[in-house]
This record gives sequence, structure tokens and C-alpha cells, in this order.
Amino acid sequence: MATLSAIPIVLQTQIIFINTRSIYEIRERASRMYSWTAFVAAQISSEVPFNMVGSTVFFVLWYFLVGYPTHRAGFSFLMMSIAFPLFYTTFGLAVAAMAPNVEMAGNLFNFFNSFLTN
Repeated sequence: MATLSAIPIVLQTQIIFINTRSIYEIRERASRMYSWTAFVAAQISSEVPFNMVGSTVFFVLWYFLVGYPTHRAGFSFLMMSIAFPLFYTTFGLAVAAMAPNVEMAGNLFNFFNSFLTN
């Protein structure tokens, strides 16, 4: 359930990334004020906190309301609220960095994501 709910979040993130990338390529790359590394680090660091907060709310509702044992809640929280949002954010932005436009980024992400969910 969590892996499927991450797909629309990544697709929305890719739209913002590609729009911001076009601004970067027109304005910042020509002036050499910022590097590509700084741009990508800023994009990831701005998306990850929102994803972690949303994943924490998802985890609390999913884990404790269902009644799973609490002695394994720490590891489950680490995987569901910290590691998984880091993975799908960086994976989605890596795919968007390869794509020339939003439509191709969505198609490539769905193609690569089909290997992850099977």
C-alpha cells in the first residue's frame, strides 16, 4: 500500500523538478553561479522533509491503529518513515533528471517502477 501511494507523490515532484530545471538551465547555468550538484541537493533537501512528515502520519495511522506489535515499531518506523521516503524521492528525481520533459519522466518512472513493484 505504501509503495503504491508513493507513485503519485513522485510524479508530482517530477513536475516541479523539471520546471525548476528549465529555469536553472536558462538562467543559472549560463551565469555559472550555481552548480548542478547544488541544484539537485537543494531539490532533494526541500522535498525529503515533507515526504517524511507525510510518511510519519501514514505510519502512525497504519501501524498503531491496525494493532501491530509495538516491539518492532522502531524498525518499521525507520523503514517506512525515513528510508523509504529518501529512496522514492531520490529515485524519482534521478529519473526526472534523465528525462527531457514531464511526459517522458512520467513514462520512464512508471517503466522503472514496474521493476521495483514486481
